[in-house]
Amino acid sequence: MTSKSLLYEKMKKTYAILILALLSSFTANAEPDQTSEFRHFVREFFKSASYQIDSVKFPLEYIYIEGEKEKSVLAKKFIPKNEWKHLSGLDYFKCKQNCYDIVIYDNFEQKHNNNNKRVLSFEGISNGINTSLYFQRFFDGWYLVKYENFSN
Repeated sequence: MTSKSLLYEKMKKTYAILILALLSSFTANAEPDQTSEFRHFVREFFKSASYQIDSVKFPLEYIYIEGEKEKSVLAKKFIPKNEWKHLSGLDYFKCKQNCYDIVIYDNFEQKHNNNNKRVLSFEGISNGINTSLYFQRFFDGWYLVKYENFSN
């Protein structure tokens, strides 16, 4: 073999290794575990006021019940950043030890759809609690995009 053909063979092997390495890195990052990622995000969202305000798309759509029980109506407004009040969440999100999440799946594979949207709802039984937080994942992370509070 000539020195040119040896050099050519070495270059082919090097390129093949580089291509395989690139393909494997793309495959490894193609579908992150969004369920786990979202759980970590939500805990930090409720724990840190500065993290929370950075994770809200302002002005935030806020839908709520206005008026007395008999004369209540749905109302909507948009909350600007300077009027935001930190949502502390339940004590559940401040877990220090023996933490667990209640997760309900709609399939036996225990996997959520990889669709960049999550709704976190707090629905009480006979206590008037009915709140939903709508989150969407953008290229740079999860954000609160809508807030509904129908609690009475």
